[in-house]
Amino acid sequence: MTQGGLPRGATGAPGAYVHVPFCAHRCTYCSFVAQEGRREEEDFFEGVEREIRSRRAEASGSGAPAIGGFDSVYFGGGTPSYVEARRLGRVLGALEEIFGLSSDVEITAEANPDDLDGEKLSTLKNAGINRLSIGVQSLVNAELLPLERRHDAAGGRRAVSEAVRLFGNVSADLMIGIPAQTRETLLASVDGLLEAGATHLSVYLLEIDKAPKLVALKKEQPAMFASDDELADRWLEVDEQLERAGLARYEMSNWAKPGFESRHNLKYWTLVPVLGFGVAAHSFDGKTRSANTGMLTEYLRRTREGVSPVASSEEQQEGFLGGKEGLMLGLRLACGVPSSSFEKICRTLPAASAQRIRESFEAGLLEEEMAPASADAPGGRGEPRVRFTRKGVLLSNEVFSLLV
Repeated sequence: MTQGGLPRGATGAPGAYVHVPFCAHRCTYCSFVAQEGRREEEDFFEGVEREIRSRRAEASGSGAPAIGGFDSVYFGGGTPSYVEARRLGRVLGALEEIFGLSSDVEITAEANPDDLDGEKLSTLKNAGINRLSIGVQSLVNAELLPLERRHDAAGGRRAVSEAVRLFGNVSADLMIGIPAQTRETLLASVDGLLEAGATHLSVYLLEIDKAPKLVALKKEQPAMFASDDELADRWLEVDEQLERAGLARYEMSNWAKPGFESRHNLKYWTLVPVLGFGVAAHSFDGKTRSANTGMLTEYLRRTREGVSPVASSEEQQEGFLGGKEGLMLGLRLACGVPSSSFEKICRTLPAASAQRIRESFEAGLLEEEMAPASADAPGGRGEPRVRFTRKGVLLSNEVFSLLV
């Protein structure tokens, strides 16, 4: 834990998210707001710059908390590496001019391996990007095919190693549960990414509910898909392997070498304000949650006509930061939440739910431990904290359901 009670790598400064909706190809599992091709790319980025300039003016008259001095910017998508890097640089320039960027700002761009030749890596760095998040998913060719990824295993490994050489700070995405994947091939992919020098790994379960091709494949060949128990065992082995390699799990799906935790993503789990720009981008300013329209044509029309692209907004109730949402987000972190906060929420639960929470400790899903000494604990002891055990992470939805 750091001063102020935030987990290592986190800060209390706000961040910015920019959604880039363009992709060379939509993969079978993708459910994000994205479109194939770079049609309307220029108009879109002009719209983003207009939105950035208008958002400052809107905020000044809304009564919302003042936002400025971003210390993280995250280009998500879609595939930010697919568009011209200079466009990302122009967005960064507008953010710095209107809101300000800290001197040590973390600037991440999501990328696909097939985009990352030497020239693209150099132009991304010259545009101001200093961290890459590369969607590798697997380093086994047979596993990339049903996902319809455009790169092969060698290309994924090469992209990570070359990005590490130029940027140093590189994250890679990996999937558990790909059709025909085995425990051995998954762990081989982990090894390959570690050997390539990745400093951060995000490991997700493949979700096929919104992927018609994969749903059909599962019906035709169910043996290609692992059982829930097998998926849990794979997650445990990945966790153990990364821990041995010096990448600590700091959130349920994220592991990093010390000092390489994602500053930006930590803002979501600690409810620090993040302003979102671009089609389908979400924002939280400390008081209100809002979401931009998810239709590109509508986003372009609104920004062109000087109309806010926000399609929905909801003001949060006073005190919600210390409520159930904050508690559940905090429990996603390996460091957990203060015991006092956990107990306060539990006192508001129905008797049956509170009893089941107590049973979760007895069953080894939750544990309480004393936080390490920190600057916040001059007596040398930190406040007790509640967190999920390794077993508890796998069954976390059972606990979360009691807190809803």
